[in-house]
Amino acid sequence: MGCYLGDKEVIMPIVYKTGSLFDAPPGSMLIHAVSTKSVWGSGIAKEFKARFPESFEFYSELCQEEGERLIGTFMECPEENCHNIVNLVTSIDYGVNKDPKDQILANTKHALTNLFELHKGGFHGELHSCKFNSGLFGVPWDETEKILIEVLDKAGYVEPWTVWQI
Repeated sequence: MGCYLGDKEVIMPIVYKTGSLFDAPPGSMLIHAVSTKSVWGSGIAKEFKARFPESFEFYSELCQEEGERLIGTFMECPEENCHNIVNLVTSIDYGVNKDPKDQILANTKHALTNLFELHKGGFHGELHSCKFNSGLFGVPWDETEKILIEVLDKAGYVEPWTVWQI
C-alpha cells in the first residue's frame, strides 16, 4: 500500500487495529512517547507503569541520571512480560509544561531516526504503538504519522508497524 508525501510515492507499512496496544503479540516492541521527567502518571503511560514496573524503573533511573540530555532519543527497556518497551523521548516536560508541538515533532523525528539507525539489521520483534504524542502531549496524530512515514521510508522499512486505536 502506498501513499504520497509531496510528489513522492512512499510505501506505508502502517497497519491500524482497533483495541488495546497491550493485546500485541508476545515478543512485540511496544512503542510510546515520554518526557524526561521520569513520570508515567497518566494516560497510556500510567497503564504501561502498571503492566511493566521494571521498564518504568529502567526509564526512571535513566531520566534521573541523564535528564534533558535524553530529549530526541529513545530508551529500549529489557524484555518484561514478553514485550520490549520502547520510550520515544519527545518532550522535556509534560502537562502544562510540555514542549511546544513543533519541538515535540522535531524530537520525535530524532528519536525515530535513532531507533532505526540502531536497528539497521532488523528488529527483534514486531513494532506496535499507540498514536503516540496525540494523547496528553496534544499533537494531532496526522502530524506525527507524517514524520513516522518519512522515517520509515528513509530507513527502507517495509514491515508492518501496527498502530492501535480504541
